[in-house]
Amino acid sequence: NEVFSESGVHRLVPIKDSLQEFEMTVKQGLDCLKHLLDNDEDMLGLLLTEGAAARSKGQNLQLKKHESVELLLEEYARQFNGILQEIHYLLQRVQSKQELVALSLDGYRNRMIRMNLYMSIAAVGLATSTTVAGYFGMNLVSGMEESGVAFQYVIVSTTLASLGIFGGSLSYISGSRMKKRAMGRLEEIEAIKGALSDMNALDYAAKSMIQNETPMCRTDFKQKLLEGRKYNNARQLKDDE
Repeated sequence: NEVFSESGVHRLVPIKDSLQEFEMTVKQGLDCLKHLLDNDEDMLGLLLTEGAAARSKGQNLQLKKHESVELLLEEYARQFNGILQEIHYLLQRVQSKQELVALSLDGYRNRMIRMNLYMSIAAVGLATSTTVAGYFGMNLVSGMEESGVAFQYVIVSTTLASLGIFGGSLSYISGSRMKKRAMGRLEEIEAIKGALSDMNALDYAAKSMIQNETPMCRTDFKQKLLEGRKYNNARQLKDDE
């Protein structure tokens, strides 16, 4: 809950920035260690005490003595790699939290848009009633001034018209037509994906039709597609082996 609050959202950005800066620092240190590990003379130069003692005796250090420094640097490099893995794990967690926050914000924004839409539809329905009231408020003679039931008829008719507009708009937005259109588009997308994924099977069916030099009915074409899919699956299994 703290992450989805306003303070939690603002804390994610500096945390991510600090982790990225720390990652760059660790990578620089690891690159330095790798450079030292690739150069035996540099590792030998780190033996300051033994080097000073050897120089006082007028001798040079043996190259194989760098092995102790190499073991130490390899341990440091292993620790740096472990730190980098932990940083990557934390960055992934921060990224997942940011995505969750973005999804929650999208949900709140969709609710606000939906509420705004409902209010707009209600305003359109009320505008119908107010328009009729405006017509009768022009102080012109309409012949209905002396009627005893005209007021009730106008109120009922305008109210029903407003409710009809409101209900019709809602049914159009969330009705079956929109769902049918969405399902139809999804089916078209799935059909296109299936056709693109079965290009080899389509090629096999087309070549079979060309070789036979006879038109195919729908049943024969489907049968050739199935044969092409089986042939492609068998070839993929053979390639994997």
